[in-house]
Amino acid sequence: MNVLGLSFSDHEASAALVMDGKLVSAIARERVTRIKRDGIRWGGCRLDLSPAIQYCLETNGLTLDDIGLIVWSHTDHLSADEVYKQLATEGGLDICSRPMLPIPHHFAHACGAYYSSPFRGEVAVMIVDGAGGPFGAMMKNCTGPEPEKIARGGVPVQNLSPFEGDGSRELESFYRFDDKGGEVLRKVIGHWCGIGAVYGHASKLIFGDYLDAGKTMGLAPYGRPHATKLFFEETGPEEMRVFARSVSQERSALENRIEKWRQHTRASNYKSELLTDFTASLQWETEEALLEHARWLQKHTGLKRLCFSGGVALNCVANTRLAEETDFEEIFVPPCPGDDGISIGCALYGASLNGAVQPVTSPSYLGRDYSHDRQAIEGLGLARCFENDDVYEIVAQEIANGAVVAWYEGGAEMGPRALGHRSFLADPRRVDLRERLNHEIKRREGFRPFAPVVLEEAVAEYFVESNPSYFMSFVAEVREPKRAIIPAITHVDGSARYQVLREQDNPSLFKLIRAFEQITGIPMLLNTSFNRAGEPLVETPVDAARCVVDSTADYLVVNHIPYRNAATGGLWHSTTAHAKAH
Repeated sequence: MNVLGLSFSDHEASAALVMDGKLVSAIARERVTRIKRDGIRWGGCRLDLSPAIQYCLETNGLTLDDIGLIVWSHTDHLSADEVYKQLATEGGLDICSRPMLPIPHHFAHACGAYYSSPFRGEVAVMIVDGAGGPFGAMMKNCTGPEPEKIARGGVPVQNLSPFEGDGSRELESFYRFDDKGGEVLRKVIGHWCGIGAVYGHASKLIFGDYLDAGKTMGLAPYGRPHATKLFFEETGPEEMRVFARSVSQERSALENRIEKWRQHTRASNYKSELLTDFTASLQWETEEALLEHARWLQKHTGLKRLCFSGGVALNCVANTRLAEETDFEEIFVPPCPGDDGISIGCALYGASLNGAVQPVTSPSYLGRDYSHDRQAIEGLGLARCFENDDVYEIVAQEIANGAVVAWYEGGAEMGPRALGHRSFLADPRRVDLRERLNHEIKRREGFRPFAPVVLEEAVAEYFVESNPSYFMSFVAEVREPKRAIIPAITHVDGSARYQVLREQDNPSLFKLIRAFEQITGIPMLLNTSFNRAGEPLVETPVDAARCVVDSTADYLVVNHIPYRNAATGGLWHSTTAHAKAH
């Protein structure tokens, strides 16, 4: 059976397709529309997912008539009739002509994490995000094992906002999954006052957007936490603690000062102690709350493997503490734990109802392949180059000489982090490139760190690893003697949000890094997402070419075919040296 999964989310709305139990395609609508964070309340503010649905169908040679089941989740847990009515007013595909099944927001997150993980057998699953759907609407409008079990009784539901009643939203949810499916163990609900919501509100205060939590995490290492707790009040029974937004006069005073800072200070001046200590406190308290939740779940289930998802699971610093400071022996965080991954959970859950789900061998590279037109690329301001050279050797040499290379290959990554199919690549030894990448190419805040992609065999030599990080889901301490060697990817606290690369995961990128290692002795590259501030990750070769020209990166490599940015001419010293050598 072909199952379509749909995420009608506030942001990063998406679609995914499973064919005969195999996950074959997934796309966030923003990649097609080119509207950042495109969803119901961000970006285009539309419900219609036709662009993402057509993407999945056309990639696999299907039409809507070939879909046997659509599993969907709406961020407000709307009824099917309400969804149908709104879709009808927006036009688009008549998805309502197919059998449809609505499931809860957090349960969709949990299914996406479990079924795309390498784990089988019993696994604990923890979901933490800004907010899922309203609890009452979930019980009324959603189907599946979660509302059914809660209706039978025996599931602790802790409401942090009792005045909201059933209008309280999902904040944190805990599950046990096995090959037969998942069961809910406990839920925390409330009115935008849980762990993820507090983090989002603080991020909006500083950066202007609730969804800029990644910036907050990157700023936190520059500061020191306050001596007293500012953000969370810990309540509930001793064996089942909960964390709600606290009423803190000290924090309120700090927030007022930050509001004034935003009005009167240059936006680029983020390293103010006022901001760095504020974010350091937020990060620390968030980590402590997540540790408490994870320890409860491990003790309650006795299990040794954890899947962690929801938007808060993008906090790789907190993830690392879960790996280091709980009794879970293995932790899996999917590459798209945010709302773009909801559609994957929906599709895989639908597949589980109709037979076994096939193992997901590549949960990241779920986009479609594109051919490209050389004339179209050159017409945008790029010039074909190095036509008679080994692309890996010459690109590695250009990177070693200081070039920034836009690397485009195959289907795009699902999730916010570039994992080698849509990446800007650079030399991790060149600390001067950090400023160029942040200010000129990415056009983002100067404090933002960069990640390394490192060959698996070399991880232990350069990093103190606590959990394998194949999707940039964890951080590692850069070993002290190596920090001066690879300063471009070493954050201010000596850490790096690293990607471990196995040859089978991305043979082409593996080969490029191997070539770079032969030239420099360094088995890694600086890897950052192929986009600029305010833009989604590039999707098509034309998107890529435009981004390179606008960003002033030196080269674009499209499926192993290199182009030089005609506006910059590449790096004059490297191209001159290459010409002399030939």
